[in-house]
Amino acid sequence: MIAIAVVIALSGSIRPFTHIYAGINDYPLWWIPVSLLLSLVVHDTYFYWMHRLLHHKRLFKITHVVHHQSTNPSPWAAYSFHFIEAFLEGAVVIVLVFVLPVHAVTLMLFALTSFVINVYGHLGYEIMPEGFRRSVLFEVLNTSTYHNLHHSKFKGNYGLYFRIWDRWMGTENPEYVKEYDKIQQRRFGR
Repeated sequence: MIAIAVVIALSGSIRPFTHIYAGINDYPLWWIPVSLLLSLVVHDTYFYWMHRLLHHKRLFKITHVVHHQSTNPSPWAAYSFHFIEAFLEGAVVIVLVFVLPVHAVTLMLFALTSFVINVYGHLGYEIMPEGFRRSVLFEVLNTSTYHNLHHSKFKGNYGLYFRIWDRWMGTENPEYVKEYDKIQQRRFGR
């Protein structure tokens, strides 16, 4: 749905009202990766709160339950959503183009990045290298293990890219680090 929302945002109907810029040099070239990073931060914030809302009893039963039929997710579960949830997920692009100056390249990179990270989060298998656990990135980024816990426990670990909102809001699964270490122990034998 994000890719469809990007196509809609780039179409002539709403584009004139957005902050999408056409000339690659309208902003400094460094703005493309910076705006991509900011888009991911906005998306993660949007996703965290939307995801928590979809876990409300009434909404869960009519929307998010479709996604949670995969208790041990696979890449196919990454985009297994109820139509309402897919629409809400794609709507983040509309938010982005109205709040951030973005080039079409940024929007396409955003769609690709969100796709890759969403598939990784639903692998059902951890692929992070051995040294990742000792890096500062481990403290910030989600892993496949992180999201697998969300699918198996049905609550907590609501973030998409980052652990920040879950930590701030006290919704990070307290077993995450132990589970991650256990999985990496099996993989690497240390």
